[in-house]
Amino acid sequence: MIHRCFTICLMMSVLIPLAGFSQRADLPVNALAANALMMQTENTVFYTVREYGNDIAELQRRVDASFVDQPRKQVLLEIARQGNLGLAINAEMPVMNESVTLEFANTTVADALHQTLATTPFEAAISRHREILIVNRPLPTRSQTRTQAQQRRTITGNIVDAVTDEPLIGVSILVEGTASGTTTDFDGNYSLVLPEGGQVLVVSYIGYRTQNVEIGDRSEIDIRLEPDVLGLDDLVVVGYGVQQRREVTGSIASVSMEQIREIPSASFENAILGRLAGVQVQEPSGVPGAGPEIRIRGVATVTAGTDPLYVIDGFPFTRNPSLQGRNLRLGGNFTEPAINPMATINQNDIQSIEILKDASAAAIYGSRGSNGVVLVTTNRGLRGGGAPRISYNSFVGVQEVGRRVDLMNAEELIDFVIDARNNNFRQKYPNLPLVNPRTNEGRPNDGNVLIPESFINWDGTDTDWQSEMFQRALTSSHNVSIAGGNSDVGYYISTGVFSQDGIVDRTGFDRYTLMSNVEARVNDKLEVGVTFNPSYAQHQRLPVNNPYFSQPPGVIYSGIVTSPTVSPRNPDGTLNQTNNQAHIGNGMTDASNALAIIEYVDDEIRHIRAFGTMYANYEILPNFVYRAYFGADVNDFKRDFYLARDFRFRTQTTGNPYAQANASRSLNWITEHTFNYSNEVGDHRYNMLAGVTAQREDVSQNMVFAVNFPDDLVRTLNAGQIAGGFSQAEEWSLLSYLSRLNYTFRDKYFTTLTIRADRSSRFGTDNQWGVFPSVSAGWLMSEEGFIRDLPQINYLRLRASIGQTGNFLIPNYGAIGLLGAENYPYGTGVFGGVSPSTISNRQLSWETTTQSGAGIDLGLLEDRVTMTFDYYYAITNDLLLNVNIPSAFGYTTALTNIGEVLNRGYEVALTTRNLVGSFQWSTDFNYSTNHNEVLKLGPEGDPILSPGGAGIRHITMVGQPIGSYYGFVTDGLYLTAEDLANRLPDAFAPNPGLGDFKYKDINGDGVIDSNDRTVTGNYMPDFIFGITNRFSYGGFDASIFFQGVVGGEVLNLTSRHLKNGEGNFNSYAAFNDRWRSPEDPGNGKFPRADRQTGAFGGGNDRPSDFQVEDATYFRIRNITMGYNVPGRFLGSSIASARLYASVNNVYTWTKYLGFNPEVNNWSGASMLTQGEDYGAYPMIRTFTFGINLSL
Repeated sequence: MIHRCFTICLMMSVLIPLAGFSQRADLPVNALAANALMMQTENTVFYTVREYGNDIAELQRRVDASFVDQPRKQVLLEIARQGNLGLAINAEMPVMNESVTLEFANTTVADALHQTLATTPFEAAISRHREILIVNRPLPTRSQTRTQAQQRRTITGNIVDAVTDEPLIGVSILVEGTASGTTTDFDGNYSLVLPEGGQVLVVSYIGYRTQNVEIGDRSEIDIRLEPDVLGLDDLVVVGYGVQQRREVTGSIASVSMEQIREIPSASFENAILGRLAGVQVQEPSGVPGAGPEIRIRGVATVTAGTDPLYVIDGFPFTRNPSLQGRNLRLGGNFTEPAINPMATINQNDIQSIEILKDASAAAIYGSRGSNGVVLVTTNRGLRGGGAPRISYNSFVGVQEVGRRVDLMNAEELIDFVIDARNNNFRQKYPNLPLVNPRTNEGRPNDGNVLIPESFINWDGTDTDWQSEMFQRALTSSHNVSIAGGNSDVGYYISTGVFSQDGIVDRTGFDRYTLMSNVEARVNDKLEVGVTFNPSYAQHQRLPVNNPYFSQPPGVIYSGIVTSPTVSPRNPDGTLNQTNNQAHIGNGMTDASNALAIIEYVDDEIRHIRAFGTMYANYEILPNFVYRAYFGADVNDFKRDFYLARDFRFRTQTTGNPYAQANASRSLNWITEHTFNYSNEVGDHRYNMLAGVTAQREDVSQNMVFAVNFPDDLVRTLNAGQIAGGFSQAEEWSLLSYLSRLNYTFRDKYFTTLTIRADRSSRFGTDNQWGVFPSVSAGWLMSEEGFIRDLPQINYLRLRASIGQTGNFLIPNYGAIGLLGAENYPYGTGVFGGVSPSTISNRQLSWETTTQSGAGIDLGLLEDRVTMTFDYYYAITNDLLLNVNIPSAFGYTTALTNIGEVLNRGYEVALTTRNLVGSFQWSTDFNYSTNHNEVLKLGPEGDPILSPGGAGIRHITMVGQPIGSYYGFVTDGLYLTAEDLANRLPDAFAPNPGLGDFKYKDINGDGVIDSNDRTVTGNYMPDFIFGITNRFSYGGFDASIFFQGVVGGEVLNLTSRHLKNGEGNFNSYAAFNDRWRSPEDPGNGKFPRADRQTGAFGGGNDRPSDFQVEDATYFRIRNITMGYNVPGRFLGSSIASARLYASVNNVYTWTKYLGFNPEVNNWSGASMLTQGEDYGAYPMIRTFTFGINLSL
């Protein structure tokens, strides 16, 4: 408690240089310990100046100063400065602002302090941290107090925490309506001379509820302060300002940085996963430095962006994943994990995170608010004084693959392959006898019925390719910061290094950051501030999220499809590229050696970022402030890719080297000018905001690639033959006007009105302006008499809102007819030129989301139980989509506003304090559900069929979620001859056999054909949840965090090869439970093995719900145990120390066969093709040990 008290006091103190704090050599330590006036608690020791003024060297330093009618706090400040000591005072105490006239001439610090406080009820003390403290003089005994109270009407008492009974130090006690006040001492005691007319004590302390205590005729008043769990007086960051939490009428979620700072992650986005209701954070890839997906209250677009707007210290960021560059050889159906630009923000520099979820909260950001807004505020300096606060936070950890896939071993695969060849032989050659089911005797020269020779004569090789690909890897983080200031200036400076090696060799992420933040009060009217945050990030990449046949091939997928009978290396230790999966033969499909991909691909991205803001606040009139703000964000990307000549792609016998260099740069700047006026008249309080803002971004990119490298000695472009490239430049701009009114009546009725008008260069010239209004209201019912009398309810508030937001995340020139390169024949030659490539649309407009909602905030049983409930209903109109148009127009598609989509759901956030006292246990629980449904699509409502990584497997149609999966629906297996005799005609399986799939006749026409394809699932969950339990006892604490998703599916395209039943690759071990015979039908879920299932009637591998798998999971996300080292073990130079150990991604329970049920190869791309798994980097389990130090 003492440490917390003086942390608060330091916020109102000033920066004084530190010096060594020495104790007189002739003062025995046992004498100190025995002296009653040395105040000691578990963490801090204080020495009163009255007792030790002659014994502590620092108090014998000399002061020379003169003061005439100066506030007492200024005198103390100068004494501390000349004494080279820190100072911690409560600047709001009336006694600190009393004017005094003093003169010190070669006066000791001790005497100067005595003189300064002589006429007050306080005295000075000094801490072992070299800080001058102001405390009450020793109180008289209780009997003496009673006597004095009868004579002078003095009020005394003790103030403690109502939960723990610990004394509270530094509590402010003021007599209502007067300037008289005091604070509690080290033991929580206070004494106050009651002025004439004083009737009520106002008792306040940060983190506790303010109490108004009737004095009556009492002279002793002991007070128990209740912790303010809800933090109703806390300030919440909203767009363009802050509000008290009790006055917020929109839906805003906040997360404590203290809870997530110890999560070993590269970005704050990963750390908030599962902790906020209505905010779904997914980690589709474990690639170091890759970005997670954040979806706030569902998906409200078809082709526009789904990322929320990130606002860092008032600056609206853009993510621009295209700046990292794309490998030109990679097919258009495959994507790479985008690097995360937010990972350049060191989460140790973050002070708070607020997420604006509803339209009333996000409407202030207008056309960019429909996906929600993430507000990030970085750390600030100490606008007060005292010694600078120096912090060191560090962790080191070991990573491993979080979850492996269960694949067949060598013996199981050999049995499976032989089964597939035998079944194919029987069906393909019904008139030939099967001489020996485990050899090729008597079989025709047909690779699809022949057993690979290496399987017949197996040499015992049983390679675990996952063990070959994955390794244990290190991660670490080291951060140093210093915060300080004085009454007029505050500063915060930090530097950090984060390093994460990948669990796949030659992948990793390194980041170096610097942060400086300075704020200063120039005079009574002007305040200025500057933030500068440069960073450098280096990403070492490999092709990891692609299938085995892509160019370059995917590492993970190539490894898991490779037969365990293949050795990864030759006997001489070189990589096996000539006797691997690509050379098994006899119906085995070829793939490259995964270790060779790791060895022979170099891919590095270097990202330099410089982000800065500056502002000036000028008070034109009382309560009327003008704010000028400017920010700029500069990003510079360099990417170098090289595929070595020594690499063999699948069956290649010679290499095909390739190099590519990308460079891109963006400059994003914003300028804002706002006016803010606030006032209070009687029961009415209001705040008005109005302003104008302009933002622009310029982007340039270029790429060059080369081929025909003679060798791998020189890997830069000049060593090969330049074969092509491109260069392009783009820009966008936004001009906006905004206004907001917050009105409060009697501190229990609240209203917020917001409107913003945006003009964007991205939209048609006839439709560039959009207006986005909102209104919200709140009612603090617990302030009404009929609720106040209910002891069980201590807080109850109702909220309601409606508003509009937009989405402008579309191509920069989507409304403009563009020109493309074209070749024209002329005479006997062909000449280059241009031709129109896209059609213009002057009417192209915003996607507009209209969202309404209502919420309840509730506190029960003295805040032992707190809950927030929200319901929302949002409709998005004018969905943007490229639609087909008649080719007679000269174009095939046009970007048009069509369609409408619905998102509705509810959210619950619950906190319970289960046990209080010396052993504490609390629980946080959040639960969210969202229903997504397409309501309209164009004038005719025709569905949209979309190709993803493997043909058309997605559909967007009225009545279903966006981007649903599309295919046939299985109906069990043919298990008996009667089943086969009663089968329906199947256009794709004219001659099925026992053990093959049956398919449903969806349209009921008696035939199985393409018209029976239907929705087979979607990637959107039914609900998500998170549960955190926290425990503390003494200096120990622990937490365990559970997180999960229920509903939603993954389109597991790895099933095309690992679950196709053909035995041409390795396979999921689940296929061991396949149908083998009528006597051994397996579990009824997996069909028979058949090397050519699609050719002779089975069709078991057609697009169907067999490839769609349940993505439900339950995960122990994090376990952390910590210990706060007692102050008596720390010495004089360390203020606090915390040691902790944690495990992240502890364990996941799921039925999904792949690595990660959150996988999404099309993350960040079109919402029409989400939820695919075509081979992805697994999630990572991390064991960390960390330390937090404050000096």
